[in-house]
Amino acid sequence: MAKALVLDPSRHAEWNLFISESADSSPYHRIEWLEAVEAVYGHKAYPLAVEENGTILAVLPLVLMENPLKRRASLVSLPFCDLGGVVGAEQHENLLRNTATDLAKQMNVELLEIRHREREGLGFDYDRLSEELGGQKVSMLLELEPSSEKQLAAFKPKLRSQIKKAIKNGCETVVGNTPELVEDFYYVFSRNMRLLGSPVHSKALFHAICKAYGDKAVVAVVYFEGEVAAGGIVLCNGQQAAIPWASSLAEYNRLAPNMLLYWELLAHCADAGIRFFDFGRSSFGEGTFRFKKQWGAQPYLLTWKNWLDQSESLAGPPGKLRSIIENAWRRLPLNVANFLGPFIRKHISL
Repeated sequence: MAKALVLDPSRHAEWNLFISESADSSPYHRIEWLEAVEAVYGHKAYPLAVEENGTILAVLPLVLMENPLKRRASLVSLPFCDLGGVVGAEQHENLLRNTATDLAKQMNVELLEIRHREREGLGFDYDRLSEELGGQKVSMLLELEPSSEKQLAAFKPKLRSQIKKAIKNGCETVVGNTPELVEDFYYVFSRNMRLLGSPVHSKALFHAICKAYGDKAVVAVVYFEGEVAAGGIVLCNGQQAAIPWASSLAEYNRLAPNMLLYWELLAHCADAGIRFFDFGRSSFGEGTFRFKKQWGAQPYLLTWKNWLDQSESLAGPPGKLRSIIENAWRRLPLNVANFLGPFIRKHISL
């Protein structure tokens, strides 16, 4: 008889094997994500699994997010990324849901947030979708060609010319997974987060994730005349890849380093046998959506639910308050923003 339980650390390899073989999982579902978040930020992980006769049939990764400014914590699947939720046969979802709900009630949490992506894409009829979706949140997924050569040929001529522009302008890219590349990525990322008025993640989190994922993490950095211009991190799982973080410096925009950055990561994934590349979350029709659309990515609807009361749970500070906070953060010296940011960011699950 199937039962649900919090999986023991000694069985984490079994979890990853199950995740790597599931078409409905994501790179964020891997146990490395839970381990890195817990190690750096101290948020306890609860990898729930349904098993029968010692075989894992479904999983639900959860992270307990405690906030010193709130009296009650939250359980999130998963924090700091777009996706989480149940992976496995639908008949096991109710068992995981009931187990997670019981766990949430025992912990007296205020939120049991499940971040789900629909299994079927929405298609490419953007005029119709614009009327139906408005500004709803979607993931943008690209089905990759079986090689970088075929992938480049599949792009429209305008897109290929933008990629070549960066190369002609003298941009060079290094792809790998080393602490030095993570440092260079963070140089760009932390500066952009301050400009956006957003607290930055701890540098230690990126080092921990890249170390834990090993060859399933890819860091790309674009340089111009020896200076860092853009950087991004891709995480892989089975035939899937996702890019949770990418940034470029505005002073190099004329050189198109961001186009080269994404191309180098896409090329790496295509040659590695990755089938689907997840460009990440966007509001339908907005700027980041249009950037991802040009690569040929298809939107997939995202739904974030609170399982405790079935309400939509994607929310943040009220618009006016958020604007005030962002403007104040932009005025901080970079070293102050980078020092304070992680203490705040660790408690923001978005």
